[in-house]
Formats: sequence, C-alpha cells, structure tokens
Amino acid sequence: MKIVICDHKESLDRDVAAEINLFKQQLGQETEVIIHEYNGDNQALNAVVDDADGIMTSYVAFTDEMISACRRLKGISINATGYNFIDLHAASRNDVQVAVIAEYCTQEVSEHAMTLGLAVARNIKAYGRSIEQKRKYAFNCVSGMFRLEGSTFGIMGLGKIGQAVARKAQGFGMKVVAFSPSCPASVAEGLGITLVDKERLLKESHFICLTMSLNAGNMNILDREAFAKMEQRPIVINVSRGQMIDEQALVEALDNNLIFGAGLDVLVEESDAYIANSPLVGRDNVIITPHAAFYSDFSMQENQRIGVSNLVNILNGNLNDVTRIVSS
Repeated sequence: MKIVICDHKESLDRDVAAEINLFKQQLGQETEVIIHEYNGDNQALNAVVDDADGIMTSYVAFTDEMISACRRLKGISINATGYNFIDLHAASRNDVQVAVIAEYCTQEVSEHAMTLGLAVARNIKAYGRSIEQKRKYAFNCVSGMFRLEGSTFGIMGLGKIGQAVARKAQGFGMKVVAFSPSCPASVAEGLGITLVDKERLLKESHFICLTMSLNAGNMNILDREAFAKMEQRPIVINVSRGQMIDEQALVEALDNNLIFGAGLDVLVEESDAYIANSPLVGRDNVIITPHAAFYSDFSMQENQRIGVSNLVNILNGNLNDVTRIVSS
C-alpha cells in the first residue's frame, strides 16, 4: 500500500509526522507513506503518484491526464472543504473516489469573516498605522465610521459557514439578508434571515460577505456590474475563493469610492510574487490575510484526523464512513 501526501511547501508546514503515524496505525506499519513537496513540476509529481493507492492533498491540482496516468489510484482525500482544483469527471471515469472534509473549521472561518469586517469597519489598520508609523495619537485621523447595530449584513451563500456568520452578525444587532438559491426558505426563516435576490442584497447591504462554494456559475460574482449596484458603500468580505471577485473591478470600486473597504482572506492567486505587485496591498481600507481563516490548533488537528480517516475508509471500501464524497 502506497500513500502520497503532496502539497505546496507552505501547506506542508504542519505536523506531517502525525499523519504518517495515523496512516500506519490504520493501514498497517508496512504502509509506504511518501511526502512530496509540489513546486509546479507536474512531471515530478506524476512520477511519485504513478503507483500510489491513495493521495492526500490540500490544494494541488489533479487534471484528467494526471489522474488517468495513475495505475493503482483508488482515492484522493482533500484535507480541506474546497475541491475545485480536482477534475471530478476524470476521477469518476477512472473509479477514483474524491473525498473532502465536510466540517472542521466552520467556527474559525466565521470568526475570521467577522474579524475582517469589524476591523475594516472600525478602521483598525489605519489607526494602527497612524500610531505605529506616524506616532500620531488621534481618533479623528479617519472618517466615515458607521454604527454596526441596525446595519444590514448581506451573506452570499447560506451553508454552514454562512449560517455561523449570520448568527455572529445578529449578535451585533445587524439585520441579516442572504442570497443563497439552494437554501430552503424554512432554514433561513428559522435563523431569522431574509432570503433576497442578488440585486437586492447588493443594493441594501452595508456588509457583503462571500461564503459560497466556488462553481462555474458564481465565478466573478462580484464584477463591475455588481459593484455599480452597491448603493450603501459596503464592506466586502471574502472567506470563500478569490475567483469569486473580479479583482480589477474591486480595485476600481475602491479607487472610485464605491465601497468602504474590503477584508480578503483569499485572492485570485495566492503567492508572494502575486501580492508583491497587487494594487490591493498597501491600502488602509483593505485587510488581506493569507488564506488563514480556517486556522487554529484545534482545526488543524481535526483536519489531519478527518483527512486521513477519509482516505483509509476509501481504501478499505467503507464509503459510508467517508465524511463527504464529491466524485460521482
């Protein structure tokens, strides 16, 4: 039995030894577990996974060609909730089960979303710069602050994370509206949330928070047209996927004062080289975190435990015990 744990360098900066031990405990000490640091070289990756029975990754993309070339592959376990980087059609065609972690960081992500929104609303970055860089102790070095209580918090995507964000926003006395075509009206009503169409959410919201799963229908859901419909000069929060926002349109909206600011945990591209030249960096009203909304000591332990368990269950044929299979 051969398992390959492959990820980018930063994603492998975790207790990988714990995952190796879990695999060996559950599959047998003779199980071969290979760690592969992916640097963009697909040929090198193909050579490692060619005879793998199982693969575990967080963000490494697997194309049709790569999946089809694997001779023994039975399962791919994604130790994350997103899976848009895996060719699911190729996986299904090759009888490869693809599993994701259904739940491990809802609280962390929802807390992070609120933290970003509140920090932008209260001009925390601008105040910090004023004190630390300018040595200026003045409350009125910023303007345009508004009261949170009574404002409207718009959520795009009312799944587990969206619902957790909604409860927190309600705790601040905000009215919550949501655009979520797949959410039953009874669920929203039970949470005291008003379901609205996208246009109404864009028009009425003082906060717009993206918590949707990325798909072909919502890529660039916030584009120039969407920003033009925002009448309340809202704060945009994204803890979902960077591809949901047209970043050039976001820059223009910031430059033209169409929005108050933005709190972004995800970008279209997430690398040192990309942020080095991003026009979003260096703005007092934009806070960017490095795709860290999921992160806490507890969530990381859960991530590893569930990710390993999913792959073990696939390899043992216990598909009913996998948290979520996304390949059909």
